[in-house]
Amino acid sequence: MRVRRIKIGIKTWQENTAELGAVFHQLGKGKRPPAEETLYFHDLSTFRRCLTAKRMELLWITAEKRPQSVRELAALAGREPRNVSEDLDYLSSVGLIEFRPSGGRGKAKTPIVPYDRVDLSFDLRAQAA
Repeated sequence: MRVRRIKIGIKTWQENTAELGAVFHQLGKGKRPPAEETLYFHDLSTFRRCLTAKRMELLWITAEKRPQSVRELAALAGREPRNVSEDLDYLSSVGLIEFRPSGGRGKAKTPIVPYDRVDLSFDLRAQAA
């Protein structure tokens, strides 16, 4: 079975622009750069606001316990369903959570973590500058 990974880290706008330029250069030569799923933030404070401890906990619980609904996940996390739903909507918007119809009554949806592994990447020298 193939392990699905996402790389999360911090890159400045300049680093992102340079990387994009390199990809276009490779494409111009007829070469296809390796596919890699990534999520980069432009600074540490944005990273910390987006991937809070509570949101990371939701990812871990979802991956491990596989709850069948947002309400079930909220109960497992000991949080209010509305707050969990808001956090899941955010995590979905950045691609860390997906939703599938639960097959149950109403509009219930099942949260899914589409990755088996998350790799965090930080350039300590760049962050100190």
